[in-house]
Amino acid sequence: MPVTETSPLAYFFTEDAWKRLGVRLRLTRRELDVVRALCSEHRESRVAAALNVSPHTIRTHLERIHTKLGVTSRTDLMLLLLGTFLVLTAEPGSKLPPICGRHSAGHCPFCP
Repeated sequence: MPVTETSPLAYFFTEDAWKRLGVRLRLTRRELDVVRALCSEHRESRVAAALNVSPHTIRTHLERIHTKLGVTSRTDLMLLLLGTFLVLTAEPGSKLPPICGRHSAGHCPFCP
């Protein structure tokens, strides 16, 4: 992934988490590249430059991603990613680290 990750999501999503998110959401490799770049808070033009495609191509990918995932905005997309990540971390046997610091310390009343 050629885009530098600066988003808060970058702190939670390891390479393994991104792969699992892509599988769970049934994203193609390129769709996942676009989503990761957008999570880095880059404008579409910067994402296009980083991925070596035109801004129009990025907009086309975004339209298809939105349709595929049933979201209507970048905010909805980010919320879907975070929600899916939380589900993945809570699955039995998951090796993904939870976001909840209390869970990590064994003190969270909401985490199993």
